[in-house]
Amino acid sequence: MPVHSIRGGYANTYLIEDGDSCVAVDVGTAAAASRILQYFNRRSLDTSRLKLVTATHFHIDHVAGISRLVDLFPEIEVCFFKTVGEYLKRKSKLCLISPSLWLNRLTVFMALDGHIRNTVAALVSDRVGIPLPVLRTWLPSRYHAACILCEGQPVPYLPHWELIATPGHTTDSVCFYNRQEKTLLTGDTILSTGGRCKLNSFCCDRTAIKGSFQRLLPLTVAHIYPGHGTPLNNLGGLGAIDQ
Repeated sequence: MPVHSIRGGYANTYLIEDGDSCVAVDVGTAAAASRILQYFNRRSLDTSRLKLVTATHFHIDHVAGISRLVDLFPEIEVCFFKTVGEYLKRKSKLCLISPSLWLNRLTVFMALDGHIRNTVAALVSDRVGIPLPVLRTWLPSRYHAACILCEGQPVPYLPHWELIATPGHTTDSVCFYNRQEKTLLTGDTILSTGGRCKLNSFCCDRTAIKGSFQRLLPLTVAHIYPGHGTPLNNLGGLGAIDQ
């Protein structure tokens, strides 16, 4: 049940294999979507194996390439955490991160992941999930999304994985955990930089993200696939993560 890293997005894009099915997580630009197709073609894989695309949270750098992916894989399903449904139905808005955090942290993230190189890809990607006043009301229109994922329920096409709600960076943030493989996809809850993991300080609710980390702490984790930064392996758990 391997996890494959796909280059081409502002955030890290991952393909999870579970049995005969694949699920794409955090397709942040159209370029990332195109590289998923290239991945299938290079390995002569049947594209029908890609069943679903989801995201660890509804921010532009994690969802802006979904429309392109749907164009390339017309049979794919789009499925989000249930809280995202509140955004798509306009019952609530994306939470706003304070301007001071934007100024202090955004340039760091751009340098970390080479965001400047992704500008061209962003121009042909969806403009949705933008956590700024006025812009946060922009919603996708080129695909239907089922917002049914929730904690404690099976994740479609991923029988060996579970969803864990981890609010803090956003109210809809989630992680995906494989207990057998001791693998955790952390989205923007836990990031990686300089060979170390740290709890994300670029968040809507610092108290909530600390509470989410306490929920994750008891998990047996050997492999972390973060939303930004390099995946880390052979870990001895989450106890050494910087908070």
